[in-house]
Amino acid sequence: MDNAQATLYFHTVFREAENAWAFIDSMDYRDSTYYKESNKSTSYIKYTFKESEKPESEKTVTVDYYAWVTNQFLLEGTITVKFGIDSYRTVGSTASVYLTDFSINQQFVEASSTIKFNKTVDGKDTYTYTLRDGAAIHEQGYSAMPVLITCAIGNGQYERIEGNETLTQKDDVWVYSGVMTGMLRNDPNLKYTNTIVDSYSDNGDVKDRRVYYSMDCKFAEQGLSQITFLKRPLIVFEYGCNGYNFFTVTHFD
Repeated sequence: MDNAQATLYFHTVFREAENAWAFIDSMDYRDSTYYKESNKSTSYIKYTFKESEKPESEKTVTVDYYAWVTNQFLLEGTITVKFGIDSYRTVGSTASVYLTDFSINQQFVEASSTIKFNKTVDGKDTYTYTLRDGAAIHEQGYSAMPVLITCAIGNGQYERIEGNETLTQKDDVWVYSGVMTGMLRNDPNLKYTNTIVDSYSDNGDVKDRRVYYSMDCKFAEQGLSQITFLKRPLIVFEYGCNGYNFFTVTHFD
């Protein structure tokens, strides 16, 4: 379950960073500070965009979260996204993402990552998501709480199959596949590999088993992943909107 939660947390980071990139593009990359308010001054997001002095340099948007609730998650802290001018949804363009004192539901999250836009096909946006080694989620509490799980994603694939026509995230549906590796509770005996299954054949009928994320679901609409630990039974997760079903599989020679 820690693996399933981590995948969802880093999906949230990806989604927020991609949306910040889109928002600043919609503002024509003008130097300014923008606010999105949920409950007056007690819950809001602040976007701060400032061009560097050199036109060819990376541009930076800083996103500050103040008790902001999205998709049933409480976000606090800062996400910084760096990219080139007029780069949003340009084939091959990349954004770098960094977290500062950032937490989800009072669990501090450490990470640096990159988002690469690939192309739009039939109205569907495709991205490659790379989460660098060193990413971690802490147990609930303050930032010095023990690490619950470390994570890395080398070549995650995202496809937005709905909602790319609007800035709002409420109508977005993202489909994810990829492999996440890391360790639970800093225990070398608990190194894992979490693989999202693209598809499988059921009596010749090929079924899509990628993970589908939407804002209406607490977890994910659907999907299947396989989690392996050294010398331990295979764990299979099946995602649903309100929870997960999981079981272990023991192989016999």
